[in-house]
Amino acid sequence: MHSLGVFVDNVRVGTLHDTDPLSFTYTQDCLGGLVSVPFSVLVPLKPGRISIPAVTSFFENLLPEGDQRALLQARYHVTTVFGMLSKVGGDTAGSVVILPEGQNPQPDDYLPVSWDDIGALVNNATAAAPAVIAAADSNASLSGAQHKLLLLLGDGGKPSLPLNASISTHILKPDIKRTGLKVLSSAINETLIMKLAHACKLPTAHVEYLPKVQSCLVERFDRERDEAGKLKRLYQADLCQLLGKPSGVKYENDGGPSFKDCYDLVKNSSAVPLTDCHNLVQWLFFNLLAGNNDSHAKNLSMLDTHGRLRLAPFYDLMCTQVYTGLSTHFAFRVGRHFEPGQIDHQDVRALADSIGVNRRLMFRIALDIADRIEKTLPGVAEALLPLTPTGSSERILLDRVSKTIHGNIKKIRARFAPGVSAS
Repeated sequence: MHSLGVFVDNVRVGTLHDTDPLSFTYTQDCLGGLVSVPFSVLVPLKPGRISIPAVTSFFENLLPEGDQRALLQARYHVTTVFGMLSKVGGDTAGSVVILPEGQNPQPDDYLPVSWDDIGALVNNATAAAPAVIAAADSNASLSGAQHKLLLLLGDGGKPSLPLNASISTHILKPDIKRTGLKVLSSAINETLIMKLAHACKLPTAHVEYLPKVQSCLVERFDRERDEAGKLKRLYQADLCQLLGKPSGVKYENDGGPSFKDCYDLVKNSSAVPLTDCHNLVQWLFFNLLAGNNDSHAKNLSMLDTHGRLRLAPFYDLMCTQVYTGLSTHFAFRVGRHFEPGQIDHQDVRALADSIGVNRRLMFRIALDIADRIEKTLPGVAEALLPLTPTGSSERILLDRVSKTIHGNIKKIRARFAPGVSAS
């Protein structure tokens, strides 16, 4: 196999070629303006094979990362980006569907399953029924370093597993289980922080905690139903894709995008730049206060809804600070520092100057987010208690995260205070 078909809205828009680097060819309908291609802003419309770096960065960023990518490599005996896309390029983030040459999108098809089936997959995959295992294996196509399961939820929340490249409505994120790394109860951690962000009036994906399968259930914001009730995919691209960076350099400290890079991109591409840039600054300070050091550029996306590009709802929020095995550095440099404990009022002023935001406004946003977190955190955490047995690791985690965040708020207020009046 030397080429893959690339589809948007079930219409073929081009061919991805197995070359080094990857190359892409648009269809004649695209070149003639008969079919619009949402990623043409990254991969310019022109005849012939296009082998610019943006081709590789756009398609590579569709793949899972880390342990998930290694698992795919071992399972399918593929190591290249092209090889992995040939196996799991179906229901990716956004609207792009990638299929082996000669195949076309088929009518959506699903395997109805029970939550017990899902639990077996999550806790001991070999204990699940063979048909369930095969269906789950066919849809491991989402980017990110964590294991995820794509689902379609029907009436009453009944789950089904999408078959082949069928469209999904939800993402199930079980507790992280990684060799050599103890990440306690990550699913309820993410549920807490996502719900906290929503309570603080940040645009976020809707999540729920499912104690039966110890997982965070995320409703996909890149899917919607049309007037006839049919599910459709929405175009989405994360900021590494949009900035031409492969997933391997998603952190600023490793050569990835800076916060200014992200801010400028949102400012220049959003249909409502004032609102989206304001939300982006709120997101930065929320992550700093919530102890989320993994808030890199791949955890930000632009979403196309009805021809308008907007900053997507926030996702993948959790308090990483409570885990000793994870980085203690923030994903972005703020002023002079990556270390959250060293970021002070001078760094906030430097950040404001770098992105062209009024210093006083920057401090006001930071302290307003701190006030909102402090006000809403107790209620958000308390609402999750009925889902966590007394003495369980989930309840211990909720308490630990709450104490960590309250400590962060106290320290950051003290470090920012000298700059408020002087800004």
